[in-house]
Amino acid sequence: MLLDIHTLLVAVALVTAFCAGARLLLWRMHLAIPGLGLWALAGVCSVITFSLILLYGIFYWPPALSIAQLFIIVALGLSWEGFRRFLDKPPLTPWLLAGVAVIGLIWLVIAQAQYSVAAKAASNAVLVAVLSIVIARVLLLSPQQNTPAVRVTGYVYAINAAVFLLRAVVAHQHPEIADPVDPNGVAAYMLLWLLCSIIAITLGMVLMTAERLQADLNNQANHDPLTGALNRRSCDLLYDKAIAHARRHQLPLSVLMMDLDEFKKVNDYLGHSLGDKVLCRFVAVAQKILREDDTFCRFGGEEFVAVLPNTSAQAALAAANRLRNAFEINSALIETKKRHQPFTLTVSIGIAELQADEDFESLLRRADSALYLAKDNGRNRCEIAV
Repeated sequence: MLLDIHTLLVAVALVTAFCAGARLLLWRMHLAIPGLGLWALAGVCSVITFSLILLYGIFYWPPALSIAQLFIIVALGLSWEGFRRFLDKPPLTPWLLAGVAVIGLIWLVIAQAQYSVAAKAASNAVLVAVLSIVIARVLLLSPQQNTPAVRVTGYVYAINAAVFLLRAVVAHQHPEIADPVDPNGVAAYMLLWLLCSIIAITLGMVLMTAERLQADLNNQANHDPLTGALNRRSCDLLYDKAIAHARRHQLPLSVLMMDLDEFKKVNDYLGHSLGDKVLCRFVAVAQKILREDDTFCRFGGEEFVAVLPNTSAQAALAAANRLRNAFEINSALIETKKRHQPFTLTVSIGIAELQADEDFESLLRRADSALYLAKDNGRNRCEIAV
């Protein structure tokens, strides 16, 4: 290899330092996102690792290489835990982390006792490969957040595992070229790979964070911030699609227009905080009663709308009554400081089935008229539009 080993070591150390700085900045900018702090600590450990390897390359001080191997294992362990937390997985148990640490220390102590650079290189390569496989598995087998950046970062770790397994085999079969600073061995190739992988992993972390932020923005744009239900803006698009699908396949479709009865009294008598609690309780009940295919949104204030595909008016009436009864039962469980409120928490529902050549606005107006009829007939009831 024509590249100078010491120059490569300096380059890798500098790139690692810049990447660690980027991770620290990423963490400071987004403190609320879990896992970023551990990524930053892993970056700091990587800086220490390559600084020690550079020290070994300049002064040939063997303990520096052993300490560097320890820090790279710690860095991978921190990255593993960081990725798990970022992907909303349960944190690793202290016993598991302690077990990994003990195994790593024992392995490195045995390698150090042999006074063999090849043994150290092989043992370190196996540990790095195993931890890289574990991290790749976490990233690639995460169905909840199977995004492009997560997958690409997982592939980088999988390739890293393969590279270090090959490194372990070479160090075992050809110990004379195992020294990490030997210009005649595989050191230059490994340093080039490390240079690329460190940049790729850090870039992957940045892109994963960007994807998380974009997902949060999309969620905020499409969902009501109080109840978590879909908002009116996002539902308008879904309603049009549902109606188009019903017309194309000649299937029935019904709409529920829901309004919490005398909700103003809830705020006036019990306070807005309890009013918010009532809204959230209603949304939780509705999401439990309605099907996954149904589209449910907060239409405004205490009004909610649900579109029920492949549902006739009579079937929608049955679903509406189940929802009404469930909310009346659950609302009684809401604790209040004032036990003498002169009202109960109920909901009135208007139902309309899509007619031929009817647009959504007309369908919604008929459901709204049925809702007013339910209010006029005494509230806490369901009515079907004519």
